[in-house]
Amino acid sequence: MKTSKILININDFKEISEYKKIGIDNFLFAVKGLSIGYKAFSLEDIPKDSYLLINRLMDTDTIALVRQNICLISEFRGVLFEDVGVFNLLKNTGIELIWFQNHFATNSLSINTWLSKGANSAVISNELTRDEISNIVANANAPLVFNVFGRNQIMYSRRHLLSNFNKFANIPDTDDMTLHEPHTDNTFLAREEEWGTVLFNKEYFNYCEFASQLDDSKIRYYLIFNMDLPVLKIENIVHGSPFGNTGFLDKRTVYRMEEYTDR
Repeated sequence: MKTSKILININDFKEISEYKKIGIDNFLFAVKGLSIGYKAFSLEDIPKDSYLLINRLMDTDTIALVRQNICLISEFRGVLFEDVGVFNLLKNTGIELIWFQNHFATNSLSINTWLSKGANSAVISNELTRDEISNIVANANAPLVFNVFGRNQIMYSRRHLLSNFNKFANIPDTDDMTLHEPHTDNTFLAREEEWGTVLFNKEYFNYCEFASQLDDSKIRYYLIFNMDLPVLKIENIVHGSPFGNTGFLDKRTVYRMEEYTDR
């Protein structure tokens, strides 16, 4: 996995110089008002040679916000988008557009359809096995973004799930909570914002070792989402230090759209 191909989210501006020292210089910023789940920044403060994460589900007001900022957004290197409305507004600007719907980029047919419509790349779902990922990479019509490290996003709701439950249960309210589900013995990080609630696995998944087995020419970026780790820890992980789990690489899930085969 080439360090020069790593795309990593930023939580603090001081991280930029630290990442550059270890050979990482592709940066992703969540945008205030247009992103959810990650530390967000004002468009005016984000360096123009960066990528933008716009992953909110859009409503009329938010689409209007994107529309009024098209000129500013198009000055950046690219956008990782979730809502189709964002794609429709930006597809004629010339900016690089990367389709990023967490649970949908699970087969090459879906990905190639988006590529044929004007997307430049797609982020492969991390809920796939080694063979499934390899097959998608081999059959995609453009180099793809491979999400190699982060907390798996379980769900995203526009409802305020934490504050609603806390009010119902009469317990102290907080925007971030750690939830333990005893039946499956899983622990989740729940994060509530003005725009809704996002649920992540508490533990990080780590596909960095597997990434080195893929055809690098078919990879646009190796995507890392760091939520709370120091830069030194990320450097060690990139260079092979064991941390986190292998997620779905060796544990197939049936909750996905499979590859099309002519039966």
